[in-house]
Amino acid sequence: MDTRTVPDDDSRRRFLRGVGTLAAGASLTGTAATAAGQDESGLAGWFEGVENFEGLLDARGESEVAISVGAPGNGGAFAFEPAAVRVDPGTTVVWEWTGKGGMHNVVDTAGAYESDLVTDASTTFEHAFEADGVSTYVCAPHEQMGMKGAVVVGGAPVDIGTAGLVEVEPDYGDWFDGVENYEGTVDMRGKEAATIAVGAGGNGGNYAFEPAAVRIDPGTTVVWEWTGEGGVHDVRDADETYASDATDEAGATYSLTFDGDGISKYACPGHSAHNMRGAIVVGNPEAGIIEVGTPALVTGGLLTAAALSPVALLALLIARGDRDRQGKVYAPGGVVPEKRSRRKR
Repeated sequence: MDTRTVPDDDSRRRFLRGVGTLAAGASLTGTAATAAGQDESGLAGWFEGVENFEGLLDARGESEVAISVGAPGNGGAFAFEPAAVRVDPGTTVVWEWTGKGGMHNVVDTAGAYESDLVTDASTTFEHAFEADGVSTYVCAPHEQMGMKGAVVVGGAPVDIGTAGLVEVEPDYGDWFDGVENYEGTVDMRGKEAATIAVGAGGNGGNYAFEPAAVRIDPGTTVVWEWTGEGGVHDVRDADETYASDATDEAGATYSLTFDGDGISKYACPGHSAHNMRGAIVVGNPEAGIIEVGTPALVTGGLLTAAALSPVALLALLIARGDRDRQGKVYAPGGVVPEKRSRRKR
């Protein structure tokens, strides 16, 4: 039996590059991911009662992904960690034994792959997933304890019980502590424009951004739109990169195009006591480099090419629809817009 020593990694969420061959008595195969008896909505039920299941970890972009066997969970060292991952077709998954929890194995529920029963730490087992699909697997001796896992390949649709939210929550630290309306990060990837309400219900009044946290693709325009409720609000990021005017005008909008990767946290400073906070997740939240385009405060609906780039203009038109053909666009030249006012009609 060939074995390989793998450096210790307490988090068990790191990805391996240049992994060596073989493990635990099974050859590397090129079979496709299988449905394993699960339909497209099966993962929520599959992971019912699995203590360490926290969502679907997005590992796309990695050629090899590591999963710990015998990680803490389910009443002892009876867990695969991470329990569920999404990978690209052609990715090799490498299961690594911790040496804890007794004898474990990796058994695909549809019979596509199976490792030996192993206790030795640092033993590995590999399998390549070539085609879109869902593969569910277990540790046969500890399946009833909740030692289950899943590999989702490519764009295969799955229901993990958190419809509309991202598959794994980014790490916001304590930013959303006490934010009443924060219920998870809403997945807005695939959209050219993402709209966030300013002055939505929450935090003891109309002191919320809704949704509080969104995830977008690089190049997406975020449009904050005022409800006119809760008094005067503004949008100001924690790093002081961008800031809107303060207004209480219903229908006013503030737009920014985000590029790069990372997390942009922002708040309404005037209502900090009410925990009026939000966050924008762009691309890979762990990268930490975000580029912000020139902002625009819009108090009407007529948009001009001089005010915004064509992409941002289109995004705002999509976000605001075909309403309000009257008004004026304020397009500041710098990153932080100057104070301006609009006459009441």
